[in-house]
Amino acid sequence: MKNEKKQMEKIEKEIEEVKGLHEKKRQKKHPFVTFFLLLTVIGALSSFFLLIYKNKGFTSAFLLELLLVVFTVLFALYGITSHQQKKGIVLAASVVLLAYYTLRITSFLEIFPLPMLSQVNNLEGKSLVEAITWAQKKEITLEQVYEYSDMIEPYHIINQSLPAGSNLEHSKVVKVAVSEGPNPTKEVILPNMNSKGCEDLLQFVEENYLSNVDVEFIASDQRENTIIEQTKSGSIARNEAVKFTFSYGEERTEKNVKLVDFTGKSKFDAILTLKQQGISFEIQEDFSKKIKRGDVLSQSKKPGTMISIDDPNEKVVITISKGPKIIVPDLTKMSLAEITDWVIQNKLKVEFSTRFDESKKENKVLEANYQKGDAIEEGTRIKIVYSKGSITMPKFDSLEKFLAWAQENEIAYEERHEFSNTVPSGEVISYSYKKGEKLKNGDTIIVTISDGEETKVPNLIGLSKNEVKKKLDALGLSYNFIYQASSKEKDSAIGQSISEGSSVSKGTTITVTLSNGKKESTSSKKSSSGQSNSSTATPPASSTPTTPSCDSSIKTRVYLYDELIGSGNPETTCSKIKVAYPKIKFSCVYKTGTGLAPGLLVNADQIDGYEFDHCNTVTLQIVRN
Repeated sequence: MKNEKKQMEKIEKEIEEVKGLHEKKRQKKHPFVTFFLLLTVIGALSSFFLLIYKNKGFTSAFLLELLLVVFTVLFALYGITSHQQKKGIVLAASVVLLAYYTLRITSFLEIFPLPMLSQVNNLEGKSLVEAITWAQKKEITLEQVYEYSDMIEPYHIINQSLPAGSNLEHSKVVKVAVSEGPNPTKEVILPNMNSKGCEDLLQFVEENYLSNVDVEFIASDQRENTIIEQTKSGSIARNEAVKFTFSYGEERTEKNVKLVDFTGKSKFDAILTLKQQGISFEIQEDFSKKIKRGDVLSQSKKPGTMISIDDPNEKVVITISKGPKIIVPDLTKMSLAEITDWVIQNKLKVEFSTRFDESKKENKVLEANYQKGDAIEEGTRIKIVYSKGSITMPKFDSLEKFLAWAQENEIAYEERHEFSNTVPSGEVISYSYKKGEKLKNGDTIIVTISDGEETKVPNLIGLSKNEVKKKLDALGLSYNFIYQASSKEKDSAIGQSISEGSSVSKGTTITVTLSNGKKESTSSKKSSSGQSNSSTATPPASSTPTTPSCDSSIKTRVYLYDELIGSGNPETTCSKIKVAYPKIKFSCVYKTGTGLAPGLLVNADQIDGYEFDHCNTVTLQIVRN
């Protein structure tokens, strides 16, 4: 028994030793995995702080990035303390995370930018040059809109369309509002400034950017150099004319005054002082590199000169600076960033627009409104048109999408109509450019539109109403009946809106005039319903002169049925009316801003129900959005 007990104790001791070895082996640290985990944490923190630095503060992407950093730190702690058998999984995961953060850091530093990792910078408050430089590096379009701002200095960004931190993967355009400085038409509150002095008015004018203020000084028993009257108060525009009247006392005590130095003072400040002292003056303008625009450049008499205010010959000429004389460089050879930098440095204004051009690479300047060597002054607006590169013909699902694309990109197009047995009416048969073909400068895309299946209009004259219906139904043509006084048998056809043999689309509506079995009355007027009970109606004057060789006695009455003008598409309306009345010459003019739905006629009341001869051209004024 004693030997057995010792044997058992020995076995238990050996088991404990084996367990201890396993535990030590299991808890053994792996320096290679730990190193990778630490690198991953460093990468996460670096990416996080770069995001904040690049966007100059916290953005919408801040919270997501913070959560990712917290996850990475917790994962690293777990990996360092986990069992050895899980080290392989931890190492693989840390390698993936480290690769992700490496890509983000290189993208932030623009060493190896990736579109799916590229984010919008915080552009607000930055100069326009910085914003354009950033946009060019990211290969995106920066659309600029100029807005007035009292807070943001000119040529700096007020706001942006995409918030900072947004991914650029699905967007190639960022719109920015650029400050144009204080708004000259903005309303400010002008208080009653009676009894205020010259310095008070000068300060108010400068702080509120008033630009159309006049002053005068008159004799008064009121206190000297104080406002005694003003033409306006309350809400006024900054550029609205307002006049202040000051008192110089009962009489001017000083007949000879010493001229002060006006150089560098504002134009308003100089005028206020000159009128205050009663000195006659004249204002001129000239270029200057040293004195800013609107400030006094020079004066005809030296400071300290004594001026007699009673001498009409004692006039002081004050020259106001127009800023430096700016000589325009060759803008067509400069980049957009260079042009913007030049505009800002010279305190000009710039307006960019784009145009597709196969001969110029993207972002290359096509034209400018000022040529090399032109002399301009500060505040001049420079208009630049730059290339969007070549444009290729896309695939379109409908005519409406093509028209929207052509209008947006200012692509010229011409519509042609053909009958088709396979393509429904109003849909496109073909384009003169195939999908993927590059458009050439100045080219016009020919769009061939289907007028539907062709059919010939039969002769309906003399047929009964039922016979007309059967005949037109068999040909797939629609019809509409009107009655007119006639001695012919009642309900027999005596006229048709489209003549026999005319080629029309199936579904075209033909207006058939039926006899009412009564003789025609001597007077007739157009009915209020739009139908006519007479054979003639006087059309409005809308036509070109009659061609001498044309027979103006041949006339066709026009009816504007819903089938012709209810499509909602102006081009389709034009096409349908032309097809319905092929003998009449129509000219389609498109109108916007009418308040009517697209496809309707503005001058429908001058067309519907009237007869037109086949010699004149009738103008259709069709609504377009």
